[in-house]
Amino acid sequence: MKAVKRNAYKRNIFLDYLHMFFRNTNFTHGIWAAYLLLKGYSLIDVGLFEMIFHISSLAGEVPTGVVGDLLGRRVSRMLGILSYFVYIGLMLFGIHSYFLIIIAFVICGLSYTFESGSGDALVYDSLKEIGEENKFMKVNGIREVVYQVATVVVLFLTGWLLEGEHATDFYLTAGLFVIAFVMIFLMKETHIPHDTQGLSFRKRMNDHFVKTWKIVRGNKRLLTLIIIGALLFAPVTSLFIYAQEYFQYLGFSERWMLFFLAFHALSAAIGGFIASKVEQKLGEKTLMLVVPILFAISFWLTLEPNFGFVAFIALGLLESLFYVILFDYMNRVIPSEARASVLSFFGMSFSAVMIMIFPIMGLIGELTSIWIAYLFLAIIVTIVVVFLEWFTHRKKKI
Repeated sequence: MKAVKRNAYKRNIFLDYLHMFFRNTNFTHGIWAAYLLLKGYSLIDVGLFEMIFHISSLAGEVPTGVVGDLLGRRVSRMLGILSYFVYIGLMLFGIHSYFLIIIAFVICGLSYTFESGSGDALVYDSLKEIGEENKFMKVNGIREVVYQVATVVVLFLTGWLLEGEHATDFYLTAGLFVIAFVMIFLMKETHIPHDTQGLSFRKRMNDHFVKTWKIVRGNKRLLTLIIIGALLFAPVTSLFIYAQEYFQYLGFSERWMLFFLAFHALSAAIGGFIASKVEQKLGEKTLMLVVPILFAISFWLTLEPNFGFVAFIALGLLESLFYVILFDYMNRVIPSEARASVLSFFGMSFSAVMIMIFPIMGLIGELTSIWIAYLFLAIIVTIVVVFLEWFTHRKKKI
């Protein structure tokens, strides 16, 4: 019986790789902003819609994380895929209604929150069930490679075969999400220990939320990792989303823009693949000192009109490498019964930063130019990195 359970949890990892591939072979990934602009919306509108997405994510992260911890990570992940189907439907058939597009981005935000904490929690605890949680960094690195390979496939296909066919992108994505749903359905739920079984669901949610907040607030190392990740990953995401407009502003065609996004994802796949080896060789202290500085340098180099795409591609490697390492550090100090909820605090922090900087970039891009918006982002990242380095140096002295 134990061998059967062990094999089931091992199979979870393989099924998760397949799920990651099909879920992230998302043909809308590099074109949703271009799709909205093509339909008559402005850069300011795009910024507002993205802000709504992150407000929805901010509001939904911890509640959906609690759902994952109390009802099961499989349930939460399947709800995320079902929500995304609703988003696709609204983007296709409600595109001319401003109100329906707002609803679409609210639902899209919720779909991501159902996945964000529960996805990592299900994988980590599957490894923990078989006593192999020390392999999480390696497994998460492979997951990142799968994610980025799927992104590369999508962007190259979109650039070669589907340039301008944006409605088709949404239909293809919906079909692949059906397969992703099946992969989650076939997984085995992990054991989630709780001492609140006799309470009502509402009381259990309240108690679990309080417990989760105490875990985050009471662990300075965990809180620091969450804040550092949010402050660095949000600007890279903003850079990526507006890249389609930025490279077209610099004179590149839509096809070349999609290829740059694809090479960014390919670079990120390499970052995920080498993450565990780099961490073993350099160690946490060196990584936390050097990687943020490399982030800041890369942001400034993207401003160079002719060769900025090289720095943009390099940022993919840095972000992916740092993501894999950071999430391993966080999972080491999170108890299983609150893993999805605590990881959702990271998603909430990320969304809070996005809400602040993304619409400002859209406004700056609309009123001046997208290059000035990228300059604003480089300044923000530099300020963040200087603060992080000062904080780290000060902490060593205390």
